[in-house]
Amino acid sequence: MTKQEASNPQKEYLDDVLAKITMVVNRGDKIMKQIPGLVKKAQKNKHEQEWFEASEVDDRIQKRRYGITLSAELAGISHTLLYQAEQDGRLPEPDYRIDKAKKVRAGYTMNQINHIRKVFGTAPKKPEGANAAIVGILNLKGGSQKTTNCHLLSQSLAIKGYKILLLDTDPQGSLSFFFGKRPDDNVHYEHTIAPFFLEDDEALTEAGHAPGASRSLHYAIQKTYWDNIDIIPSCLQNLNIDLMMPRVMDQSNVPLQDRIMKLRYGLLEVGKDYDFIIIDGTPSLNISTLNVVSACDVCFVPTPAAMLDFASTLQFTSLIGETIQTYGESGIYPNIPDIRYFITKYTSSSYAQFMGEIIRKVFTVERGDVLMNECHASDEIGKANNSTYSIYEQNPTEADNRKRLKSTIDMFDKLYSEMHDSIWETCFGGVARSPFTSKIDQIMANAELMADETAEASDEPIDTHGV
Repeated sequence: MTKQEASNPQKEYLDDVLAKITMVVNRGDKIMKQIPGLVKKAQKNKHEQEWFEASEVDDRIQKRRYGITLSAELAGISHTLLYQAEQDGRLPEPDYRIDKAKKVRAGYTMNQINHIRKVFGTAPKKPEGANAAIVGILNLKGGSQKTTNCHLLSQSLAIKGYKILLLDTDPQGSLSFFFGKRPDDNVHYEHTIAPFFLEDDEALTEAGHAPGASRSLHYAIQKTYWDNIDIIPSCLQNLNIDLMMPRVMDQSNVPLQDRIMKLRYGLLEVGKDYDFIIIDGTPSLNISTLNVVSACDVCFVPTPAAMLDFASTLQFTSLIGETIQTYGESGIYPNIPDIRYFITKYTSSSYAQFMGEIIRKVFTVERGDVLMNECHASDEIGKANNSTYSIYEQNPTEADNRKRLKSTIDMFDKLYSEMHDSIWETCFGGVARSPFTSKIDQIMANAELMADETAEASDEPIDTHGV
């Protein structure tokens, strides 16, 4: 290094800025890695170590426990039959609390309830021979609650017993983080959809996959700590898709329609193993977003009850329309989804209600274009996000305000039940959905969060019929 370089004030300034940024990033990464561990640590004094070892995925566990009566109802059987199945070996022995002087049940996680459903064949599923319903939650506007609703909708459907595949296309990877997949930490380029889009077989081969892996999305699917939710995660390197895909497609002489439909073809292939595929879109309109739009059977557009957000949603809708017109003029006809809207960040204020009326009048052309149920603003969502565990994963006894948690869950249950019915109508037509799905909606609506749902399992002596 020369003397001039050593005394260059601009270089010193850049070095100082880099040092500060590096310190901030390192501190932040440490905290982000610690948060799930702190939640897990709070549960460790209640449950057996063996359960943690068997249940943990990416340093995350299912902390929500349901009492035996509610668990049996959710599984579609009686609690007496559940007891019998545990006694005769059809089901494993229940978990017990280790922090109690007496032998009491710990309650059942959703994964355990799903196992009960498998044993008794009570899980709902798509119609026989049907493709998975591909659902996108898309809007150009950041902060419209796309990721929040992808996160909660997937868990709502999983609680019903459906098998879900999540696709995170946002380079920020927030949805991935909620499921323990930390962007640019344990998620890198080779774990995302980027090699599929870019036909980058070399990168996947270097990562240990078989030659030709880039022709299918199977390489990117990862398990989560919910045994009926899988995910294709995202990270910042997803930005490479829009930078490099046009050149890759040009070199391969891929027709325009196939470029736009590439994601749909890939999802239809892997969708055989799932009931629903839910896509978290990016806050932009580019070639990957066009792929997402064309991949979907149904697209839900979250629309906050505010003027600027309404304007952004209108712009997004206009761009979709212009794109469809361009397709027609080019003589190509890719898949176009059934587009529906739902109102988010809704409150009781006169302004929000005024904006809600405008949204309904503008976007409703046919019945059902704007969902009847709104997504209300809620402190419970923010508090849950801070722990990275959603409202559907909170034990009522650990809630700051059980009544408010219950009303928030009830609100989202109604919204997602309407979404479920809209998806079913569009994708599966006249095929009747499982009657047990409606029953689950009623069970969850009647579940009393004001009482400790695990009381009968965790705070009372073991039932004489128990093992």
